[in-house]
Amino acid sequence: MYTGAKFSGFSESAGLYPHSMIFMAGLLMAANCAAGPCVQVYTDPTTHQLVITANQNRPGSTVIPHPTPVHTYKPRPRPIVKPTPRARPIPQTWVPYKAVPVVRRAYKPPVKRKPSTLAKVVTTAISLSDQITRLLPGSQILYQPSKDAVTNVPVYFWSDTNTVFQVVTAILGVGVNVVMNPSFVWNFGDGTTMSTSDKGGPYPNAAITHVYRTPGTYTINLAISWAGSWAAQGAVLPVLGGAIVQTTSATIQVNPGPTEFTR
Repeated sequence: MYTGAKFSGFSESAGLYPHSMIFMAGLLMAANCAAGPCVQVYTDPTTHQLVITANQNRPGSTVIPHPTPVHTYKPRPRPIVKPTPRARPIPQTWVPYKAVPVVRRAYKPPVKRKPSTLAKVVTTAISLSDQITRLLPGSQILYQPSKDAVTNVPVYFWSDTNTVFQVVTAILGVGVNVVMNPSFVWNFGDGTTMSTSDKGGPYPNAAITHVYRTPGTYTINLAISWAGSWAAQGAVLPVLGGAIVQTTSATIQVNPGPTEFTR
């Protein structure tokens, strides 16, 4: 398991990792996914966002509910009632006796219903997923002197962006720590360029300075590329995806200054 902040062989200026490092990162993530949610961190160059995703599939479960008891109706036997014989009337005049027949209804037992049973309920696998996005901070170009820059005198340049962009969050119960660092490419507008990992600063910080030889108006362009690594579940992996490149520009007016004499 890698414990360093970055893999060896990472090119900060290009923001890319070798194919072998990406393959090793895939193997580490496959091992991590077996123990919990599968977490991935990558960059989206189109939206300039850092994307953190997590997916977890839980196995399905079978639920057999208890059937509701159904009471079966059992008919009670009805007692047979014997008709009471009627006393024959004593006629004054003798009339032949005719017995009145008793109408009996045919007994039909109720239809027995089968007890109902509940079918088994099987739930499919539950898929849990979540996504967190973070927009990388923007920046602007600053320089000194901000006015009345002159030729043959150094101008101090710097960017107000932070040198570290860190995201500490939790997704599906997994703690994720992402650290991104910028690299800078300056174009001073007169055909001179400079690549550095230092953001520069005002006087007396001379990390990024430039001397203009000809007066005029120049457009300064700055490209900031972000790359880094992230740690989760005991592994440190590179942030994959395309490099996020932020561009900004500024205009500087350079006036005629002191003349340098050389022999």
